[in-house]
Amino acid sequence: MSAMAYLLKLATLLLALIGPACAQDIVLGNSLPLSGVLASAGQSARTGMEAFLARVEREGGVAGRHVELRMLDDAYLGDRYLDNVRRLLDKEHVDALLLSAGTSNIDKAYPAIEKGGRPLIGALTGASVLRGADRPLIYHLRASYEDEVRRLVEQVAAVSQKRVFAVWQDDGLGRDAFAALERTLQERKLRLVGQRAVEIARMDGVELAQSIRASNADALFTLCVTPCAAKVLAALGSDSSYKRTTYALSIVNGETLARTIGDAARGTVISQVLPNPHIATTPLVRRYQQDVLRLTGRSEFSYFSLEGYVAAMVAVEAARLAYASPGKHSMDEAMRQLMRRDIDGIPVSGGGVRGVRPHPVTLSMIGDNGRLIH
Repeated sequence: MSAMAYLLKLATLLLALIGPACAQDIVLGNSLPLSGVLASAGQSARTGMEAFLARVEREGGVAGRHVELRMLDDAYLGDRYLDNVRRLLDKEHVDALLLSAGTSNIDKAYPAIEKGGRPLIGALTGASVLRGADRPLIYHLRASYEDEVRRLVEQVAAVSQKRVFAVWQDDGLGRDAFAALERTLQERKLRLVGQRAVEIARMDGVELAQSIRASNADALFTLCVTPCAAKVLAALGSDSSYKRTTYALSIVNGETLARTIGDAARGTVISQVLPNPHIATTPLVRRYQQDVLRLTGRSEFSYFSLEGYVAAMVAVEAARLAYASPGKHSMDEAMRQLMRRDIDGIPVSGGGVRGVRPHPVTLSMIGDNGRLIH
């Protein structure tokens, strides 16, 4: 055999060996609002995901496989999210979808997810419509809006507040959370003195603030995303002549709210569904802080960033079960197995089946300096 023929044969052999290895890379797909009204939340979640996956790569990947994250921007728009999901599943052939935002967006895209047969791991929503047995491919790492609302109403009752006004986003998120609020207030025999469904782009903050003041509510529930809550509270201002406490769901970024409207955010109580990202009291948060600092060079931590980190962590754990254990499993089969245990203290639930333990809900409050008090 000539030297040239030998080299060609060797090259062919090497390509045969390398080709399958590249094809076996684990690919995670993600669509988040990296622009638009929720850009801050989406970008924070991206930082968390990238921080964890950088750790995985430093440690050699999963069973020798590279883990790749392919991200698309949906700007919190339903049609764009649907197009992104179809592209990731049908053209990019991702192994799983990782973390999405928007109750209505995810619900609209679920038929495409179901057709693709690959799981969505983590959703920045607690809506009940995404948690039933008819949505078995969605896996949740956070509490439901029902759980968050109940915890907030417990606080209302504990401080003897009696009159509740609710501002709710007129979409799947707000409708689900407001229905939970109505049920819980009725159980607690607390009075709903006013409510308003709003669209962020069209809401009149000044007129809404007048209605809230006129109701003399002592508890204001903002069941909407950060820009909506900011518009309401900015219109109300920090006037001490009107005494009330504002309550918000975990989808509101407290730090962003405080930076945006200053003193008008002070005293806002926010339900939280993940450990405090600012205090490294657990191995999970310690690793998260180390990895974000290593990736970005900054000690800028947030709940949304931690949520991205957790979603990537759970997805990689599922990949280990799917690809590193004897006998190949699908990512969906692996996620089903993970529902039998929690991952670093994070329960996994989905398909109408509760996690290994209830998803926790705690409370935080925006303090005088704009930082969250827990």
